[in-house]
Amino acid sequence: MAAQIEIHGYKLCPFAWRTRLAAHEKGVSFEWFPADIPEPDPRSKEHNPNKRSPLLRHGDFTVTDSAVIAQYIDEAFEGPPLQPQGAKERALMRLTLLDLGGIVFDGRKDLDDEARARTGAALAKLEAKLSDDAPWLGGAEPTRVDLEIWPFLANLAQKGGLGVDQLPRVARYWERVQARPSYCETNPYEG
Repeated sequence: MAAQIEIHGYKLCPFAWRTRLAAHEKGVSFEWFPADIPEPDPRSKEHNPNKRSPLLRHGDFTVTDSAVIAQYIDEAFEGPPLQPQGAKERALMRLTLLDLGGIVFDGRKDLDDEARARTGAALAKLEAKLSDDAPWLGGAEPTRVDLEIWPFLANLAQKGGLGVDQLPRVARYWERVQARPSYCETNPYEG
């Protein structure tokens, strides 16, 4: 089956990773074009000459920004919804994303004291938002709010900053994330 979209970006870029997660969860076939390898595919230079990460190409339509890409994938293709249908629920999802923004961590850097404090506070918020009644922040299935934080949780785990000893809900959530096929099949740390 031919890929429906192209996703371009840097291998370890968490923003590019979450676009691949969104496509995988939506059931959209994609071709991945890493820009930061010794010999990138020639189409990468043609379709993404500025090496934007991430960049989505669908036919002759090109879009950047991971949040916009995830929304586009959700709205342009059939498949499981990645965001709530109602305006109020979508607003609450966006507020949750803002509330968990402290989880955003660049895995290329080391965790300094400021990053540890910021991510620790955000992980405490994640613990409070997770429910024993639903496996994901979005309910029974992962939604954009889940997909958008997974790469950053992975970055924290890579740097030893995902201390879940005192966060039992986050610990169980992280186990589910690591077992999810979309996570396993798009994980840049495993390839």
